Amino acid sequence: MKKLLFLIPLIIGCSSPKEKSDYEKLCEYEGNYEYVDKTTLDIVASELDTTLYAIVDSAKYPLKHIALDSFTNIQDVPVVFERDKSNRVKGYRTDGLEFKLITSKIEKMEMFPRKELLHNPDSYVYHKPKKTTDGLETGSLEDEFKNPEPIINMVKETIKGKFPDVHSILIYKNNKLVLEEYFYGYDENTPHQLRSATKPFISGILGIAVEKGLIKSEKEKLLPYFNSRYPEIANLDDRKKEITIENFLMYRHGMDCENNNVESKGNEQSMMESKDWVKYTLDLPMVAESGKSSSYCTGCALTLGSLVEIVTNKNIEDFAKENLFTPLGISDYAWTFEPNQASRNNFSQMYITSRDLIKLAKLFKDGGKWKDKQIISESWINKTFDMDEGDYGYLWEHKYFVIDGQKYNSYLASGNGGQKINIWPELDMITVFTGGNYNSYALYGESTPPNKMIPNYILKTGEKPADNNVYKK
Repeated sequence: MKKLLFLIPLIIGCSSPKEKSDYEKLCEYEGNYEYVDKTTLDIVASELDTTLYAIVDSAKYPLKHIALDSFTNIQDVPVVFERDKSNRVKGYRTDGLEFKLITSKIEKMEMFPRKELLHNPDSYVYHKPKKTTDGLETGSLEDEFKNPEPIINMVKETIKGKFPDVHSILIYKNNKLVLEEYFYGYDENTPHQLRSATKPFISGILGIAVEKGLIKSEKEKLLPYFNSRYPEIANLDDRKKEITIENFLMYRHGMDCENNNVESKGNEQSMMESKDWVKYTLDLPMVAESGKSSSYCTGCALTLGSLVEIVTNKNIEDFAKENLFTPLGISDYAWTFEPNQASRNNFSQMYITSRDLIKLAKLFKDGGKWKDKQIISESWINKTFDMDEGDYGYLWEHKYFVIDGQKYNSYLASGNGGQKINIWPELDMITVFTGGNYNSYALYGESTPPNKMIPNYILKTGEKPADNNVYKK
């Protein structure tokens, strides 16, 4: 399915009074421009925070104003706009490359959480989510939470702009969707990019392949499955030969691969510079025995996705459509799995609506069953969530919060930008956040909004897990 872009039309413009405001000055740069690999990007000025943004695949990346027509991007690389003889912007230069302005007429992405409520968030009125034909039951916050007020306040604070670029917040409690809120022009029909939150669902797809007997067991050695595709593997030693499929599922690969370590040969950025991301991963040198300790590595999930294609002799998208998405009634999505440089802009990620993320999480929460149909085996789900504290299961992460001495456990699918799908088994709850705070840690030195919103609002409603979850240091 073709990659989708969701740019929301906004019928406003930049005025041109005698004395231009800072925002109106930024409007001079707005337009659709050439970009790398024969693609394009939009440059948009935000009235909300008086910032210029580059929009790539609906993701906003701020440009910091330095002087005159000079800015820097999120990598601190200069971006310098050029003007023609009439003093109109005609293009920009960056990293030794020149890109032309194609047109100044663009459909502007919505830059306000909810513009009509921004200065009067207290006028927000909670509404029970509407019931549709997607199979999700709906309920009200008041019926399912002892004290829903913190959640209402969280929505109001998001409307104020306290939690920028949160695109959706959904809460599913006691088998009912009780909160469904969207911001910045997003809605229930917008498939949202998942980034790395795609990975845990690859695990489920692999589990279906195992259940069908296409793989005898995840305990099997990994490399033999790739012999015909990659006859020669670099840095092949006895330790690498022992790597199992399960080692990759739990990120216990033993290779020199750690996403957030720039010194690691397998870090995500280095991998993406290679022609074949799976081959690059399998060629990495070993630094330890496999199966001992975990190290988060994007190449593991991509390799497992390729493994599904090898054993099924199908594109993973087709296998997933037949065995996962269609049985769940999920049709409004996009996914092109291509672990090579063709995916440098979309990262081989899924695009799925927030309500469908609830359905996928519910499938895992309910032991692989949807509407009395077993889609993923219960044993696979049990092994998926059999993980050590703060570690990884089958591409899912154990995430917990400690509040007032009480420990709240969850299983997490997380992606760059604030994509957070948490399953809270002891609270009978699922929370879904989507967002656009891409590379937020690199930009601001802090985590994305959901990491603050969950403990400070959702877990402050008075709901308590089992008594035996009192946290002990």
